[in-house]
Amino acid sequence: MSPLPFLFLLVILIPFQVISQNHPTADERNVLLKLKQQLGNPPSLQSWNSTSSPCNWPEIFCTGNSVTEIFLQNKNITQKIPATICDLKNLTKLDLAYNFIPGEFPRQLYNCTKLQVLNLSQNYFVGSIPDDIDRILGLQYIDLGANNFSGDIPPAIGRLSELQVLHLYQNEFNGTFPVEIGDLLNLQVLGLAYNDKFVPAKIPVEFGKLKNLTTLWFTEANLIGEIPDSFNNLSSLEILDLSRNHLEGKIPGGVFTFKNLTKLYLFQNRLSGEIPETLETLNLVEIDLSMNNLTGSVPEDFGKLQNLQQLSLYSNRLSGEIPSSIGLIPNLKAFRVFDNNLSGVLPPELGHHSKLKVVQVSGKFKKQSKAERGKYLSQLATAVYDGTGDAREHIMKMTNMAMKLRDLDTKISDSHLVWQVFESLSSKFDVLKTSYKAQEAEWTLDQMTAIVVQKEETIRKSKK
Repeated sequence: MSPLPFLFLLVILIPFQVISQNHPTADERNVLLKLKQQLGNPPSLQSWNSTSSPCNWPEIFCTGNSVTEIFLQNKNITQKIPATICDLKNLTKLDLAYNFIPGEFPRQLYNCTKLQVLNLSQNYFVGSIPDDIDRILGLQYIDLGANNFSGDIPPAIGRLSELQVLHLYQNEFNGTFPVEIGDLLNLQVLGLAYNDKFVPAKIPVEFGKLKNLTTLWFTEANLIGEIPDSFNNLSSLEILDLSRNHLEGKIPGGVFTFKNLTKLYLFQNRLSGEIPETLETLNLVEIDLSMNNLTGSVPEDFGKLQNLQQLSLYSNRLSGEIPSSIGLIPNLKAFRVFDNNLSGVLPPELGHHSKLKVVQVSGKFKKQSKAERGKYLSQLATAVYDGTGDAREHIMKMTNMAMKLRDLDTKISDSHLVWQVFESLSSKFDVLKTSYKAQEAEWTLDQMTAIVVQKEETIRKSKK
């Protein structure tokens, strides 16, 4: 599963507005017309002319009487960025993504003293990121992804103290990334993925200081060593992707306590040890720990993850049985545990409680024994509703018992199940006895459930 969809969500974290009725000075219009000329008069900027207000141009946004934002994404620009652009003294946002802009990082932008948002992604920039990039001191968002920058990422990046989003993914960096990134205490999104030419390096302990971080995208970045224990401090994380690296050691237990975590990708590393038994990350939607060296059992607590849609644990050294609780996850769509040492019984509940589309297992699984079949038959025959809790849940539990028996090739007809449920409820619901005697046709389970639910609702209202 590729994390690339995150990119398109993160690119628009700080949106650009493109409509305004304000009127800038003639000087700013002249600056923009000169800028258009220096960019080679691209056909995509035909609306830029001397007779209309720049604030009415689709690519321009104004605040007050001044141009503050320029949005030139995907305009087929092939020229270098002119220094003229910083003659717009109130410019705060500049987006030049998805063009063909060549050359080194445009140092002329240092003169844009109010710049807060800079997106130069998906261009043809080369060379190193300047050692003095922190001269654009007010930057809150910078995206230099999908270019050809090389060398080291400079420590100066860590001095952009206002930075909230830093994207340097998919470049040609052949040096290192600085520990000073850990000084960006306002950082929420960090994207260093797809930089496999990085010199092999450990994840800096200092990254554990990024307590506001919600997204860490670090796939395929030549990471080695262990995931530092300081990661236990990143409790704001929603997306953690360290996949396709060379990480070793155990998964820090704190990762599974992050309340906001929705996606966890640690696949294709060399992680070892057991999966933490206690899981408090109840909002997890996707977990991929596949292609590691994990041992031990599949945690029973996975069954508590009610939002979980994809669980991939394949190609590890896990052993023991698959917990039956996994079969009860209501939103599970894909379950992959092949290429392990799992054995025992494949939970018969799998697929009965969710729209499960993919199940990939291998191992020494077997049907349950006669003793197990006898246990379920006994539970079904002796089940009695005691009047506490929800009667609908009681009916569902009995239905689940019948499903387990059917999975064990035990014939349980619908009419027999209805009779067993009726017997278990009748002592607490006199209405069932009356209705049952008056029925003309055999009940379905849904009809019986409807009668019970209606009676429960009447009882609740009478107690108010």
